[in-house]
Amino acid sequence: MKSEAEKTQPPKRRTHNSILVLTVSHAVQHFYAAGIALTYPFVILAFHTSYTTLGIYLTIAGVIGGALQSATWLVRKFSTRAVLGAQNIGLALAAALGGASATLGIFGISRIFAALVYWPQHPLGSAYLTERYPKRKASVLSWHTIGGTIGTMSIPLVLSVAIANFGWRTSLYLLAIPLALGGFYVFRALDVDQSPHHDDMAAQRPLLAQIKALGNRSSVTVLVTSVISAAGRGLGVLSAYVPAFLHRGTTLSTIDIGVVFTVMSIGGIVGPLAAGRLADQLGRKIALLITYIFGATTIAVFMLVGNSFLLLCLVGVAVGFFAYSESPLLQAIFSETVSGAESRQAFGLFFAIAYGIGSFWLFAIGAMIDSYGFHSAFYVIAASFLVSAAIIITLPKSRVRP
Repeated sequence: MKSEAEKTQPPKRRTHNSILVLTVSHAVQHFYAAGIALTYPFVILAFHTSYTTLGIYLTIAGVIGGALQSATWLVRKFSTRAVLGAQNIGLALAAALGGASATLGIFGISRIFAALVYWPQHPLGSAYLTERYPKRKASVLSWHTIGGTIGTMSIPLVLSVAIANFGWRTSLYLLAIPLALGGFYVFRALDVDQSPHHDDMAAQRPLLAQIKALGNRSSVTVLVTSVISAAGRGLGVLSAYVPAFLHRGTTLSTIDIGVVFTVMSIGGIVGPLAAGRLADQLGRKIALLITYIFGATTIAVFMLVGNSFLLLCLVGVAVGFFAYSESPLLQAIFSETVSGAESRQAFGLFFAIAYGIGSFWLFAIGAMIDSYGFHSAFYVIAASFLVSAAIIITLPKSRVRP
């Protein structure tokens, strides 16, 4: 006889299908993030503005999107399927609005609107997967990250060709099509959550007990690290300013820049997969320390390569490998430090701080680029990873065993 818990579990094939659908949803979300970044150099020229000004809009969008990730109670009564499907359709509208922008202000509003709709993917997707795979957290979270990186990899070359031939505005209209299709796919294919309405049970717990579960020394250490390391995280500052650096700091063509950015994203697919397996087998703390140290090294070397297309591709793979491995490893460690907290609330807090407060790096790095140049700004990014490694060393071993 099967227990009640066993009866409520979906068939194995459907459970694995859920990983696929969430991976696709994350990929679609990153279509927008990677595609819009490629337009920034052209937006700067079209509206006669600076990276500091653009960085202000990006920071506002990042702070709003990050803050909303802590407000998972807003969608407490909706399934992950409904929320993520609506998210991707909303991103399609944001891309179309960006293409139609007549001023930098309207373009900035399109970015802020995108932040209002794309925030649920990380906290809801991560919570959904860790609830279903409690013993394989690092691996499934790595697959979730890989989905986003696949999306980042799929767009740069295609959109660079579109920009070169049709301009950045038409390219954003074209980008809206797969975003909308991805939303409809999630509506049709993702299983409804199996847990009893997610935050319903957590909402009945005393508020102080929930804060205590999220406020221990180890979790606070991870959250502080997440803000510092946000400077070098694959999705964020790097994805925003690497295309700009390649446009301004090298002599590469628009299409070659798309190739380098694509190759960097390929490293971002292999990296989280390898790092997730290493973390589950040898320890998450060790894997994260390796990621920070080698990530800082490769970012610094990337600035020294010059105009060599081949070397930029080779070093770019390494940058993507480590920069995109950091987030799932940090998430896995964080999930171990907040036992007793509801998963949506915990991941909502993580992403609100890591991506919300961490978004101030977008303004800081943009201002550094205008004042001191790309090289100095990217050396600061590399240094942020080294500081993060020094903080992670202080975590107790008992909190991060596989």
